[in-house]
Amino acid sequence: MVLRSVAGCAEKRLLTDMNTTESMVVRGPLGWEPLPPPPPRRFLRWSLPALALLIALLAGVSFTLPYYALAPGSARQVNDLIGVPSDRAFPPRGKVFLATVALSRVTPLEALRGWLDPATEVVPEERILGPVRRGQFNQLNLQAMDDSKQTAAVVALRRLGFPVAEEGKGALVEAVEERSPAGSRLAQGEVITSVDGRPTLLAEQALEAIQSKRPGTSVRLEVQGVTGAARVEEIVLGSRSGTKAGFLGVVLRTKERRFDYPFDVTIDSGAIGGPSAGLAFTLGVLDTLTSGELTGGRKVAVTGTIEIDGTVGDVGGVIQKTAAVRAAGAEYFLVPPKEFRDAKAHAGGRLKVVKVANLDEALVALGRLGGDVKALGPSGGDLSAGAPG
Repeated sequence: MVLRSVAGCAEKRLLTDMNTTESMVVRGPLGWEPLPPPPPRRFLRWSLPALALLIALLAGVSFTLPYYALAPGSARQVNDLIGVPSDRAFPPRGKVFLATVALSRVTPLEALRGWLDPATEVVPEERILGPVRRGQFNQLNLQAMDDSKQTAAVVALRRLGFPVAEEGKGALVEAVEERSPAGSRLAQGEVITSVDGRPTLLAEQALEAIQSKRPGTSVRLEVQGVTGAARVEEIVLGSRSGTKAGFLGVVLRTKERRFDYPFDVTIDSGAIGGPSAGLAFTLGVLDTLTSGELTGGRKVAVTGTIEIDGTVGDVGGVIQKTAAVRAAGAEYFLVPPKEFRDAKAHAGGRLKVVKVANLDEALVALGRLGGDVKALGPSGGDLSAGAPG
């Protein structure tokens, strides 16, 4: 009885142990149940929008648009940039400032910031580049500055009575506007040697001959190709809004232009490009070569191109230049006539804006401000008279 009881207990314990063991055995593949669902991933609710925002930000700071931003640059005095022989130099006390614009292509974020800034203008790149390809732009700007410095020195020397001979080998085509009368007829690197039978050894001669004709009339050009072969092109001139002059659609520069100076005149423009400092450099050379104070000892900022006949040409970015001039503390700002309204609207209460169409008008204006212009003599007007309004 005892053995049976013990055996029965053992059997019962064994069965119990077997049942326990059976409950711990992992079921085979056919007996698997579905896995419980994972806990909800709350981080996805904010990570996906954050990722999209990050991508947008990266695109905003790295992808450039076909737009340029024009922002205020600097106003830098030109007097210490000009070099002449020491026996001819009269260092002035007053200062002539040139004004610059900071120009750059923009990313979407920079464009947005520019549109929100009243002192910055964001414009399509074709307005800046015109017929020039993007890769040529900086090179042509530096070349335009070199031409401007030469012209400024020549204009100033001739204004003081020094003879300066000029030579060239034709009007070099630097760029051609695609959708223009010259678009399929002329190419970069070719040279226009005559217009309607008149030799054009200088770019100014070619431009004058072309612009003397009305739109719709034809012009006969003698052209020297890049290989040296000569040909004749008969082209009907187009028109451009705002002018009645014939339009060809080219950027011209005198090929191998050379001046015969009576003495050395140097102008160090550094990395500044473009032709808009022409008038400032002209006045700076005049001020350095004459004993009087051309500015009357004042701070006078100047912008405008200068042509060989003394004409002052229009410039761009005058709103940004006005901001730079104000920041430099200039008292007066000489600008071309077409830039006068914008410059005056942004000049504030202390900066006086004066419009000048040519060198003589600029000298008249400086004479009115108290500048010593007696050594220059009257040319094209009474230098002691009031400046134009």
